[in-house]
Amino acid sequence: MQMAYTSHLFLRGNENRPSYVGLNDDDAALIKTLGFTPKSYPAETVIVSQGEDNDRIFIVESGWGCISHELADGQRQILDFALRGDTVLPQAYAGSALETFVAQTELSVLVASTKTFTLAAMKSPHLFSLIIETLVHRGAFVAQHLTNVGRRSALARTSHLFLELRARLERVGAVTRDSYECPLTQYDLADALGITPLHVNRVLRNLRERKLLEFRQGHVRVLDQPGLAKLAGFEPGYIES
Repeated sequence: MQMAYTSHLFLRGNENRPSYVGLNDDDAALIKTLGFTPKSYPAETVIVSQGEDNDRIFIVESGWGCISHELADGQRQILDFALRGDTVLPQAYAGSALETFVAQTELSVLVASTKTFTLAAMKSPHLFSLIIETLVHRGAFVAQHLTNVGRRSALARTSHLFLELRARLERVGAVTRDSYECPLTQYDLADALGITPLHVNRVLRNLRERKLLEFRQGHVRVLDQPGLAKLAGFEPGYIES
């Protein structure tokens, strides 16, 4: 199986008093017995390396993570970004992780054994449902990202990515007046969108000149959301469900 990742909000609350969404009191108590350990990683730390053995599940408390597939020639395809509240469930095929999970920024997570979490899910219908929802959301995200790279124009796929990030960040209160912080470089965007950094630069200039979106110094400002959504063919149902 591949690394499952989702924007389904599993964790809410603050770092001292987290709450677990969609679970009853017994399930929440069960979660707390699973041995989730708080851990912080500096930016650019490789948390799970493609090809290595891994038996950990991560819940993002703060920061940005990056999930990618590494190629033999050193290139990579970014598959998704892990944001606050996301569950990252690295699973292996024949004992090896199929993707790499990296801290894009300083990243705080809760970590537990996948095996322990799975055994607990067998005792809790709500927790089992959470795992199923994680996999369903993952499929929806993969479908959108595959369509982005395979069929949408560079302008549309870039717009779609920024709108998706905005919708996901808005759910955790990280959007202010159509603006949000985005720690991605043009090289990161190129690896996520399947185009060159130079092409990314041209697309960003085009979006800015059309007064649809600005991306400057790690800050995204959506200037015309309806216009940007129309250009991207963006429908947020796969995020909001």
